[in-house]
Amino acid sequence: MAGTAIADEALNVAEHQVVRPDGTKLRLVVIRPCAPGGQLPVVLHCHPGGWMLGAPETSGPTLVDIARNVQCVIVSVDYRLAPEHPFPAAHDDMMAALRWVQSQAKDLDADTNRIILAGESAGANIALGVALRLRDEGDDPTIAGLSLVYGPLDDRTTTQPAHPHAGAIGLGADHMRFAWASYLGDGPADAVSPYASPARAENLAGLPSVFLAMGAIDPVIDENLAFAQRLIRDGVPTTLHVFAGAPHGFDRWAAADVTVNLRNLRNQHLNRCIAP
Repeated sequence: MAGTAIADEALNVAEHQVVRPDGTKLRLVVIRPCAPGGQLPVVLHCHPGGWMLGAPETSGPTLVDIARNVQCVIVSVDYRLAPEHPFPAAHDDMMAALRWVQSQAKDLDADTNRIILAGESAGANIALGVALRLRDEGDDPTIAGLSLVYGPLDDRTTTQPAHPHAGAIGLGADHMRFAWASYLGDGPADAVSPYASPARAENLAGLPSVFLAMGAIDPVIDENLAFAQRLIRDGVPTTLHVFAGAPHGFDRWAAADVTVNLRNLRNQHLNRCIAP
């Protein structure tokens, strides 16, 4: 599920290494226009894979599409994977990547006042958890937006009946239970951090503009709809798109109309968030 190397003649693709406190290295894939003009906003991206699989290359077609249609620097994080590395390993890697972007802003020609956190599936969960942590700690930088596609947002849904059509194609409720258990590890259920399971946050006020998208037969549909309602009630600008008949991971079919539609809508939101 790692995917093929990311390449496009109009884009510059490079790898960077960030040394963790334990001496291991975190790989970042940086994608930018070959001929940028001035400082560019940053899309800090987390790939999908149920917290257990994948790499930045998993999202290669998505990242290339964003880079072609949004004038930005993309930094995709090759975070540590569960179950060998349960929460907070991936979360901490995303935070380390964010700090790296801040420290390298000059070399990247990056505008750190315009950073968007983005991800699909498990990556959407990690991106949202980081946004909540930054909000709670009152930490810089201020995040300009969140771009979240079919993210699992609430571990508690694994103990509830799924709606009758969820998982009819592809990923189902059993897969989600296994993924959550692998990510959260062996800790007590009542001690799960809202940075691991964002729906556990007591309030969502103070988050930036949020884009949520998922398919109607995705097992995460109910928790995303509930989360969108909470965002709206807490005064967070919220864009919600539900795609009829679409399963989890539907955007892997790059030429499908539903994928083209998703990418267009997502890019529109990204461009609104980074507008000067």
